[in-house]
Amino acid sequence: MNTSVNIGSSQDFRLSRALLVYGTSSYQGFPYRHPFASLHEVIHDDKGARLAAGQLMTVQMLADLMIGLGRLVPIEILPERILVRTDEMMVWWAPAREHVMFFSDRGNDFVLKKMNGKRYPHPPLVFKVRGNRLWVRALKQAKRPNAETRMCVAPYWNCYDNGEVCTGSMKIPREKSVAAIEVWQQSFFQSEFTHSSAMRQQARFRGGLLGMWQSLERKKEFPGKYLVEVPETLSQFVNNHDHSKRNEIQPGP
Repeated sequence: MNTSVNIGSSQDFRLSRALLVYGTSSYQGFPYRHPFASLHEVIHDDKGARLAAGQLMTVQMLADLMIGLGRLVPIEILPERILVRTDEMMVWWAPAREHVMFFSDRGNDFVLKKMNGKRYPHPPLVFKVRGNRLWVRALKQAKRPNAETRMCVAPYWNCYDNGEVCTGSMKIPREKSVAAIEVWQQSFFQSEFTHSSAMRQQARFRGGLLGMWQSLERKKEFPGKYLVEVPETLSQFVNNHDHSKRNEIQPGP
């Protein structure tokens, strides 16, 4: 097999290692699953090139390989709001502020029509992005959280118990840099809130989530007493990559 690669200059290359990916041909309708991979050194002798015994690839070995191939997180100046930055994920917090909210009135709901496009106060929030997925939690205190800070339910429709957002009409930013965090936030608030995602409790308010937002029109601050705490710290939220969109988290007392 002959391979040609144009790298802009003349340089000799020699095959040094080979990565073998093992998979099943078919399993329950999902073709080509890849349960493991092995890494082999390449031995060169008078008979040509051959593979040495392999070793099972680990996640760290794959990460080191990606670094060697140039897949590094770009060098950026991180603002104070950034909590976590990796090549796959960004987590940041947003101070309490006012935002205009948009509610779907496709059902010709008079209440939602009246609320649509009005400005409301919002609690401090924590956003997490992995790929095209977005999660959001709320904070009771208006300060930068630490690893042990307890998370609260983000009091919005379109959010699941694990914090993941049903993006619906959101415009997903293509940019993956730190500069994209403002775009993510704008996209979140400029989309239409349409459904409750069947959460058990989204706000500590007698009139429920809808009544809470009605009461907050023209107010300047979001009362922290309305937030529902969940049994999850910031560290747990960061490391939870559940994509199941299940509604199983029980609110804290």
